[in-house]
Amino acid sequence: MVEILKKNISYIIRQWLIVMGSLFSLLSIFLSFISWEDIGITGIMSKFFIFTGLLILGFLVSLIWICFFRKKNHIISEGAAKVNICYGDLMKIAFPKKSGRKKIVVISVNTAFDTIVDEDLALYDKPLVSPNTIHGKWINNMVKNGITIASVDSNINNYIQKNNIMPIRELTRMEKPRGNLKDFDNGTIVIAPEYNGITFFLLALSEFDKNNEAQSTKDDVIKCLKKLLSFYSSNGQGFEMYLTLMGTGRSRAGLTHEESLQTIKSVLSLYKQEIQGTINVVVYNKDKGKVSIFD
Repeated sequence: MVEILKKNISYIIRQWLIVMGSLFSLLSIFLSFISWEDIGITGIMSKFFIFTGLLILGFLVSLIWICFFRKKNHIISEGAAKVNICYGDLMKIAFPKKSGRKKIVVISVNTAFDTIVDEDLALYDKPLVSPNTIHGKWINNMVKNGITIASVDSNINNYIQKNNIMPIRELTRMEKPRGNLKDFDNGTIVIAPEYNGITFFLLALSEFDKNNEAQSTKDDVIKCLKKLLSFYSSNGQGFEMYLTLMGTGRSRAGLTHEESLQTIKSVLSLYKQEIQGTINVVVYNKDKGKVSIFD
């Protein structure tokens, strides 16, 4: 709670001022009909305590509103282009319990589109996809929902061949004993099969090095975002698109959560003329103490 307060203090103060304006307006209306004396409040100290109480109440209302109820911030709304920043869980959006309206969910993957998730670190010297990444969570959720790895691989390969997407390099089994051998350019996008009304855009962001450790840069993140916007404009058909922060954690681009959000907001704002639909940038619920969606 303290971290959430620190990250959102400026917005909380703004909301507090709005709440106080409303409270004092209501108090003024009330006092235009009934005076302090009519309700037995005559002392200066009593009025001071009421005033202080209202200030505290207004602050608590603003804090509770931010922490528990306000989960979305609209930052762009111009013509067909709409962009929201919200708190949520991308995996819950990607794998709803019931089929709903059609959505697009962006999953950041490695440039080889690997589908092997290694959870038992003792089995392999150089593990591939981590189960703690969006990439790994997506694959595991696909399997949990009855979609086999072979099916995912087949659909990815079919899309690549059908759209004549050429790799920038092809490794050997000596160089990469496990996983896919073809590496594609950063920003390459593959559309995975729809699940429960959700279409997945697999966005190649991080390149695995010889130790299968993901590597990317800040420039890669910006490049991928620009390519994603262009692809969404051509292939999104106006459906809402959801993506999460990029360049943090295991992608090793070196971005903090705040820097990642500001980078995404800047690119979306700069290229908003290319947005043909609604884009939702999802900040994980448990990261409220790391980044504010209201700054």
